[in-house]
Amino acid sequence: MAGNAIQQVPVEINQQRLLDLAADLVRIPSENPPGNEAAVADFLTAYFRHLGIEPTVQEMAPGRPNVLVRLEGHEPGPHLIFNGHTDVVPAGPGWTTDPYGGEIRGGRLYGRGSADMKGGVAAMIEAALTVYQGTPFRGAITLAMVADEEEGGGGTRHAVQQGLRGDWAIIPEPTDLRPVIAHKGDFNFSITVQGQAAHGSVPERGVNAIYGAGRLLTAIQELNARLAKRSHPLVGTPTISVGTIHGGEITCMVPAVCRVAVDRRVIPGERPDDVIDEVRELLATLAEDDPDFRAEMEVPIQALPMELAPDQPVVSALRNATRQVAGEDPGVFGWAATCDASILAEEAQTPSVIFGPGSIEQAAHRPDESVAVAELVACAEIYVLTILDLLGTNRE
Repeated sequence: MAGNAIQQVPVEINQQRLLDLAADLVRIPSENPPGNEAAVADFLTAYFRHLGIEPTVQEMAPGRPNVLVRLEGHEPGPHLIFNGHTDVVPAGPGWTTDPYGGEIRGGRLYGRGSADMKGGVAAMIEAALTVYQGTPFRGAITLAMVADEEEGGGGTRHAVQQGLRGDWAIIPEPTDLRPVIAHKGDFNFSITVQGQAAHGSVPERGVNAIYGAGRLLTAIQELNARLAKRSHPLVGTPTISVGTIHGGEITCMVPAVCRVAVDRRVIPGERPDDVIDEVRELLATLAEDDPDFRAEMEVPIQALPMELAPDQPVVSALRNATRQVAGEDPGVFGWAATCDASILAEEAQTPSVIFGPGSIEQAAHRPDESVAVAELVACAEIYVLTILDLLGTNRE
């Protein structure tokens, strides 16, 4: 794949610089939770300063910085944003290699974040530097390297609140080098079922909150079956599922409280208020059917779905660039997962597409996470061509 690209890309990337950067980023633990992105932010700040480029550092929360770099072109023009997150999920068990070793073997870079998404961050940096250092372009390129994507998108939201806006944005999540123009949203519901404590020897004197939660679980399963009748052509059906349940204190006591955490995946076209009302009505129906059922609901996370028109210039540019590098048009795809694209699209009114190296299904959030070196190189080359297509000085 990359071999064909060397003849096609008018400004050649520095492959060794790209691989060194990707490996160095993987070697810096930045697990979230708890949210320790500071070390990788310090590394990136020093990296750009060494190149004579002064980044902007934003504290989205104490000890949790964003790093933003704006590269100005030679004349006015559009603004292209690359938005990549620096946090990774915890390594977890099951690894056969050092999760923070940044080892390259068998043509793959191994380590937590290699695919999701420090490999993509390295590719976007290398591509932007290649253009910035090698050819005139219009407008500006912003590299936003943000904290807290894995736990809700706080870094990107903070950058947007500080004024980040663009004509287009590319998010280098692992998509197997395929343009993803739609993704599901993710609403988390925290439902507390209330009962009344009693001694285990006289359970009839209490109200068992776990039994109430049991009725709730059945209702959620029934709702999930109804949701399967809805569909979106790129992302499929909405879903609702229970992630955790916690209730009771000791065996010989009727539990007074049971907490249920619910994951609701939202497809483009579903309205947030309707999604919340659907669960609220479910709880109201349970209370009508059982006077002892009482529950309170909170929605701590509301990540919206995203959908981009396939004829947007950034989509066309990525497809054309991929055709040149890989030899075929990848088309457009949807994503069942959720990422920061919706924040940029909804809160910054910036048309956003997800495109990056690696596989979310086969590599991300798994032991022995890895990404193909050839895919990293190809991705950087595709980004270069995309930048020149959108910001090139010969573009009318």
